[in-house]
Amino acid sequence: MKIIKNIILVVLLFNSTIYADTIKNVIKVGKFIKSSKAFSPKEITKFSKILEETKGTKKLGQILGKMNLKNEVLEDTFMRLAIYRNKIDKIEAKEMFINLSGSKGFKATLKKVVGNSSQKTAGHLNELKIANSATKSGFEVKGIGEVFVDGIKKSPTDIDVLLSRKGKVFAIEAKDYMAKTDIPLDKFRADMDTLISYVKINSSKKVIPIFSMTNKPNSTLKLKQLEKIAEKKNVQLIFGNPQEQINKIKLLGEIL
Repeated sequence: MKIIKNIILVVLLFNSTIYADTIKNVIKVGKFIKSSKAFSPKEITKFSKILEETKGTKKLGQILGKMNLKNEVLEDTFMRLAIYRNKIDKIEAKEMFINLSGSKGFKATLKKVVGNSSQKTAGHLNELKIANSATKSGFEVKGIGEVFVDGIKKSPTDIDVLLSRKGKVFAIEAKDYMAKTDIPLDKFRADMDTLISYVKINSSKKVIPIFSMTNKPNSTLKLKQLEKIAEKKNVQLIFGNPQEQINKIKLLGEIL
């Protein structure tokens, strides 16, 4: 009998912990916009459960697509889902929403962030962080995940972040690789060729192609290989966290 009581106690404690976490999540997903069309916290919780299903992002997209919602409502929904699913903390989310709401590609990138792939989440969050840092340093965000047909790859690709400042455009391919990642050189070259193609197609503008990486490779050989390829293709290769990258891009804009 004592063993049964202990089991019951453990189950009750476990359930109470889950309940407490649920309440905490519901509280922290308050809306970012004043619109009466914004979803309630309970609806955000329901949407999060859909995202956990197989092809959940697609399913939720179909559900929301039938509602004919305004862009700001969708941005609000996906950002709150990102918070609820612990993809981003509320303070950073609020700043990001203020700075990027309405920017081309913001909603679509947020939608990619809330999915189940941790790797994709990290990559797209990195793009948003770079764009957010850029707004605080006097750049205009022209696009995030800008769809682009480079004439090289079999299907449309994209430019991760497009910025402008003082009459110059900065086309950025952003990677959030771990330092230990063995970066395939053929993919590295292909992404640089996309940047070069973007420069050529937009020859009427002053476009500076940039390949940014959060971390330098641990391998000295790999780093030298990347630097050599970038130099040959005349693409600026930079490293650092989002704010460090923007500081370097700002400097490049002054000297190039």
